[in-house]
Amino acid sequence: MNMRDWDFIGRRPRHQAAVAEAVQVDVERGDDAPTSTVAAELVDFSRHGARVRAEAALAQDELVAIRLRQPTTGLDVALPGAVRWRSQEASGHWLYGCQFKEEVPLEMLGELFLCGILSARPPASSG
Repeated sequence: MNMRDWDFIGRRPRHQAAVAEAVQVDVERGDDAPTSTVAAELVDFSRHGARVRAEAALAQDELVAIRLRQPTTGLDVALPGAVRWRSQEASGHWLYGCQFKEEVPLEMLGELFLCGILSARPPASSG
């Protein structure tokens, strides 16, 4: 299978977050209004989007930027996009699927692995 044939399996590869402490994750809200920030936890990541968990409620299709920071390495990147789906967990936290505006470059994906933000183990099946 060619690496460009991901449509064949129906979903592009996602990479599980290593540990929550490996990176500071904020969801920056706002388009025209002043930006507000929601603390979040990275669940998984792909070149096209990320799944994050947060206590605050965000609206479906809300414009956001996922900001990843790691002070020890100097990593600080904001990835603009939108909330494409949301689901409230039994704990009261919200789980969000965010689609990035642009595909994340392979170099940046590699950097996230090198910084210990993403795990090399395959993500658990989500159905």
